[in-house]
Amino acid sequence: MKNDEEPIEAWEWQWDDVVDVICAGAGPGALAHAISCADHDLDVEIADAEIPWQAMDPDTAAYLESMTEDLGLTGTPARDLELTAVRAQPVPVKTDRRATIEPFFGSRLRDWSVRCLASPFGVIYSQVPDIMTPMRADSAETVRVAVLGDYQPDSERPGLALAEWLRGQAEARDIYGAPGTVLQRLIFEHGRIAGAELASPERTRLVRATAGVALSVGPLPAETDWPVQTELADGAQVAVVSRTASRFGRVELLYSVF
Repeated sequence: MKNDEEPIEAWEWQWDDVVDVICAGAGPGALAHAISCADHDLDVEIADAEIPWQAMDPDTAAYLESMTEDLGLTGTPARDLELTAVRAQPVPVKTDRRATIEPFFGSRLRDWSVRCLASPFGVIYSQVPDIMTPMRADSAETVRVAVLGDYQPDSERPGLALAEWLRGQAEARDIYGAPGTVLQRLIFEHGRIAGAELASPERTRLVRATAGVALSVGPLPAETDWPVQTELADGAQVAVVSRTASRFGRVELLYSVF
C-alpha cells in the first residue's frame, strides 16, 4: 500500500486532457505567459482562481518551497504592486566556439526571483521556457523577453489597467477555460511536474502538461490597492521578462534602446 506521505506519480493517474502548458493563479503573470504560449501556437489550459500557497496539498507546497528555499526568505515577501519597466535591445546569439559565456551572478538571480515573487505580475515556471528572445538591457545585463503587444500606459493606475489589458488579450485569443477553475494539486513524475488536478464548478479534471506549468501565487490586488504611477512613458510594449536560466519571470513594460 502506498505511503500517504509519498508523492503521487503521474503514471498512477488517468488523464482527462493533455495540453502543452498549464497556467494557474489569479495574478496576471501566469495569464501573460498563457498569452505568450498561445502566440507560439502552444495549447494552453488556464486555471484562473487564486492559489492559496499555504492551503495546497503537501506535495505541491513542498515543491514551491523547494523553488524558494535558497532565496533567504523568512516568510512571504511584502507585495510590490509597482508596474516596472525595462529598456533593452535585441542581441545576436553567437553559437560558434568563440562565443563568450556571460558571467553568472547568483545574488542577482536571487534578487530577481524575490522581486518576481513579490509582484502580482510575477510567474514561476516548472521549467525554463524556450519561447523567449534574448535582449540586452541598458544595465548591460542580458534578459529574456516575450513581447505580447503594444501598450499605452495612460492610466494613473497603470498596473490595474495592464491587468485588465491582459484579460482582454486572453479573451481575444479565446484561451480561457471554465471560469473559476482552480489548481488543486500538481502531479509529479520522477520528481518533475507532469500535470495538475484542476477543479471547476462543474467538474474536476486531470490535465497533463507536456511543456510545463506556470504559476502566479497570491491574490489579485483590489482595484484601490494598485498604486498611482505617473512616470511611465509612452511607446511601450508589454513583455514577459526573465533572466538566463531563471524559473521566475515578470510582466514589465519594454522600451527600445536606440
